[in-house]
Amino acid sequence: MGHAHAHDDHAMGSIIRTEQIRYHHFITLALWLAVITAFEVVLIFLPFHESLILGTLVGLSVLKFFAVITWFMHIIYDKKVLFYLFMSGLAIAFATVVALLFIFEPDRVDTKWFAQ
Repeated sequence: MGHAHAHDDHAMGSIIRTEQIRYHHFITLALWLAVITAFEVVLIFLPFHESLILGTLVGLSVLKFFAVITWFMHIIYDKKVLFYLFMSGLAIAFATVVALLFIFEPDRVDTKWFAQ
């Protein structure tokens, strides 16, 4: 009976240690996200070309998005099939938005009726 109790204590300690590591990962990620956000705010006011600033902001936003969905939504801890299912839905949504941007490109849309 004492041996089983010792095994339960060891298992509980392992679970607690795992959760502590996850907690510290969340705090570290939150701090990194704050640093990246502060960099984005400073970047807006720097005298660089607009396309460089926009490209950097989009890249950092994508990085932050994937960091949040993998850790804060716990996707990193899910089964791989759920991760791939989520990513395939995300890819379809992204492809739809890109297709709509090309379909409704300003040069292709007839805006003459607005002037009437």
